[in-house]
Amino acid sequence: LQPNNWKPYAALVLTVGLLAIFLLFTLRKRLTAARLIVENQILHIQPAVQCQRDSMKKSETESCEAVDMYVSCFGILLGTKVIKFNQEGIQLRAVEIGKDYLSLDYGRDRDIYNIRLIHARPDSTILESIIEKFRYETGITPTITN
Repeated sequence: LQPNNWKPYAALVLTVGLLAIFLLFTLRKRLTAARLIVENQILHIQPAVQCQRDSMKKSETESCEAVDMYVSCFGILLGTKVIKFNQEGIQLRAVEIGKDYLSLDYGRDRDIYNIRLIHARPDSTILESIIEKFRYETGITPTITN
C-alpha cells in the first residue's frame, strides 16, 4: 500500500510539521508575554494613529489604525512588538520619568538596553500612582527629571 518514492515525501511532511510546531510554540510564547503585559499594565499610551487614505478618491473616508503601547512590570508591548523584562533572567534596572519621556533600562548582567518612550509627563496624582506601581511591582523607584 506504500506508493513509490514515499521516503522523500515523508521527510518533507515531517520537516514541515516540525517547523509548524516550532512557529506555533514561538507565537504562543509571544502571545502569553503580550497578555501578561496588558493584564498587568502600569501605563497605557496611544502614541500614534496611522491613517491610510486613497489620494485618488477624495470622498472616501480614512481608515485609521491606532498603535497602542502598554508598559508593565513584565515588559512593554508596542503594537505587536514585545520587549520583555523581569522574565527569563532579563531584569528592569532603572526607570526615569522626564518632562516628555519615559526611559527604561533593562537587561542581563552587562548587556543593558535602554528604551526611551516619548510621552508627556502626567499630572502629579497620576504620576504618584505610576511611581507607586513601579515601586510596588518591580522594586525600582523611578527618578523624576526636569
